[in-house]
This record gives sequence, structure tokens and C-alpha cells, in this order.
Amino acid sequence: MQHASAARARRARCRYAAASCCIAVLTACWKLPPPSGQMEPTLRRIGCEADSCGNPADQVEVTYLGTSGILVRYRGAALLGAPFFSKPPLKRVALSIISLAPAGSSRLTADTALIERFLPVAADSASAILVGHGHYDHLLDVPHIANHRAKSALIYGGPSIRHMLMGDASLRAHGGSRLIAIPSSMAGTRDRAGEWIYTSDRRFRFMPLVATHAPTVKRLGISYRFAPGRVSRDLRSLPATAADWKLGEPYAYVIDVLAPRDTTPRFRIYYQDAPSEPPHGFPDRQTLEGRRVDLAVICAATSTYVRNTPDSLLKVLAPRNVMVTHWESLFRRGTLSLQFNAAWDIDNFIGRLERGLPPDSRWAMPPPQRVMSFSTTAS
Repeated sequence: MQHASAARARRARCRYAAASCCIAVLTACWKLPPPSGQMEPTLRRIGCEADSCGNPADQVEVTYLGTSGILVRYRGAALLGAPFFSKPPLKRVALSIISLAPAGSSRLTADTALIERFLPVAADSASAILVGHGHYDHLLDVPHIANHRAKSALIYGGPSIRHMLMGDASLRAHGGSRLIAIPSSMAGTRDRAGEWIYTSDRRFRFMPLVATHAPTVKRLGISYRFAPGRVSRDLRSLPATAADWKLGEPYAYVIDVLAPRDTTPRFRIYYQDAPSEPPHGFPDRQTLEGRRVDLAVICAATSTYVRNTPDSLLKVLAPRNVMVTHWESLFRRGTLSLQFNAAWDIDNFIGRLERGLPPDSRWAMPPPQRVMSFSTTAS
């Protein structure tokens, strides 16, 4: 028995040593030189200033929440996209990635203090929360937000997202009626339109689009995608580690903002929370011919590991405005100064972005909490 205990202890020490080395390598990989001419993301603006935006009742407000989170508001109605504020440190995430931490020590939980500090009060009235995939940096904070803030919001995503969120006792109540799994049969592709889904207050409608997720790391021709796979049955508790929040079935969305008692789109948003391999995540031609995209919300993170991204997508969307998200460090708390995530080639991303934009389009890479207003009468 003593020999067995000593052997287990030696194996544990070896695992901890290996974990430390892996974390050191991972950290080093992500401490690359900053982009040339380090950008200040607050300089560029899209939308209009309050004094030149016309009637406030005809304005759509879009707030960048950080990571891939957005809050959309129009005439008192609100919709959330993948809100996330917790940002656990790299060491904690890395331990769970390589599955070498002691049981229970790497469990990720939402940082409720950060959520309450940074989630705008207007989010409480959201009728829907859209999530494109199931990774922790898009889904970890959703249970707290749904249970304590946006208490009437229905949560939409792929089937794996519903299965994982059923691990929350409050969301599991009443048969998980607030968790809406979108089957792939309802999602559109480049060749066919998906189905429009209306929010409960009928102030928004959205079309899911079959998407993919870029590799998390790509070096020497070898790709690594974080936490791949799907969840096929309801969980009894929420995922414990970063690696347990599975990718699931990725979707992008076309979101139409609607006026009360009117199904005519007043403002159209394309929303992704991960870059896709083209032509995944592209809307069909007929949908785009119905109305031009007013705002494309696109993701910078890991985009350099996917060919022709985002330029090929932007050439199809031809958006009036582009908002770049998920550009800042994923492991730096929102209370600290902003930093680019140096693992991703921002210069290359911007070059591709500008090559894909139509001449009359504008783009911005806003800091978290930046509110942008858009006039619907000018659309």
C-alpha cells in the first residue's frame, strides 16, 4: 500500500511538472510582439453621433460587451449575443486544457462580481440570448445572466448548448423551457435560406447559419482546436473545466431588428462569435437580396488560421458597417487596461478586412462597453 501511494505521488509530481512546462510553453507562444504600429482601438468609430443621429426612436444601439458579447437595443427591446465577462487567467484555463489539475481545483465558475459590474442594466429586458458555440468564453456566464439579470430571455444555440446548460438547476426547471436547441435543419447555408426565428416579444427575428470554428492554434501545418466535440445528452451539473465546455454545433446569425407590430426589418446585423472556414457561415443570396447588412459583427480571434477570412465573407455581405470583436486578450480581467491578444496577427486580419470591404463601408475595433448608435432612417 505504501509503495502504491509513493508511486501515485511520483506520478502526481510528474504530472505537475509536465503541466508547468506546458503552461510555460503556452504562455510563451502567446507573448508575441505586438502588431506593428500598435493600434488604439478607440480611434475608429462607426454609426452616428447622438446629435446627428436623428430621432432617438429611430436609433438602434449596439454595445460591445467584450470577447464576442453584444447588446442590441431598439425602442425598449433588447437582445444579447454571447455575453462573457469572467475571463479566468491563462494558468487556470491551461491546466484544464491538459487535464492534469487535481480534481476540483480547475473548476471554472462565473465571476459574478465582474458580470454585475459590466453588464448594462438594459440587458435585463433582453428577450433572447444568442450563442454561436459552446466554449467557456461564450457560455460560462450565461446561466448567471439568465437567472439573475435577463430573467425572461430564452437562450438559443445548437443542441449541445442546451444539453450543457441543462446542468444548471434553475434553467433545468420546467423542463428547460428557456433553452431552445436549434437543429441544423433550421440553419441556412450559402445555398439555401434558413428559417426565421422570432423572439417572444417579436421585436427581433434571426436566422441561424451553419458555421465552423477556426483552429485555436496552427503551427508548422499542425492544427489544434480547443474543446472539440458535441454533447449528446443533458448534463446533471454545469461543465467543470474549460475543456468540458464543448464546441458543439457552431452557428452564425442574421439578426433583423423589428419595430412594434411590424415585420419589416429596420436594421440588419450579421453576427458571428467565431471565424468560419469559407463558405460556412455565409447567408444565401436570396436572404441578402432582401436587405443589405447594416452591421457585420465579426470575430478577430484565430481568424488568421483560416484562409480568405474575413475578406471573402465581407465581399458576400457587403455591409455598411463592420464591428470587430474578440480582439482583446482573453485572459486579462476587464478591470485592467486593454491589450491585444498577441497570439493573433491583427495586422494581417486588418489587411484582409480592408480588402473585403465595399467602398462605402466603415469599420471599427471598439473597446468593451463602447455604445454605437445607428439611424434606421438612413438604412
